[in-house]
Amino acid sequence: MARPQLRSRSLLGELNTDIWRAYRHAYREGDASAFLAVHSPDLIRAGGPAQTITGFPEYGTLTRQWFADLTERGDSVDIEFRFTERIADGALASERGIYRLTAQRPDHEPKVMYGRFHTFARKTNGRWHIVADYDSDENATVTEADFLSAQTMDEGT
Repeated sequence: MARPQLRSRSLLGELNTDIWRAYRHAYREGDASAFLAVHSPDLIRAGGPAQTITGFPEYGTLTRQWFADLTERGDSVDIEFRFTERIADGALASERGIYRLTAQRPDHEPKVMYGRFHTFARKTNGRWHIVADYDSDENATVTEADFLSAQTMDEGT
């Protein structure tokens, strides 16, 4: 039996397109529907500052409200991803890394926050979707240097 390709370039390219570029674009545009489309209806979402765990329905409600609040205040948000581990084989993937979130309120300086993430994705009907997403809000321990030392999305593809 052949050993699985753990870092298939073509699979990483598909993940970049289906998940990471779409995720970032939805954040920039404040588009909750596009953001939620990156996720599987069977999503398990855990972590963050509140140390919660939810399924897709609750996550969808919270996400729509968050994007609506951003729009109402005139805020904008951008998110960038760098990776410390990318494993993809067939229709399954596990990716870990560091995100940099830049929030901009009208007439304020941008606020930059960092955190770590770990996602699991599955390819169904020709598209990748996040099925499990865990992030941690470790602003005190994640730095710009940590972010820059991780691989960009396009490294290894």
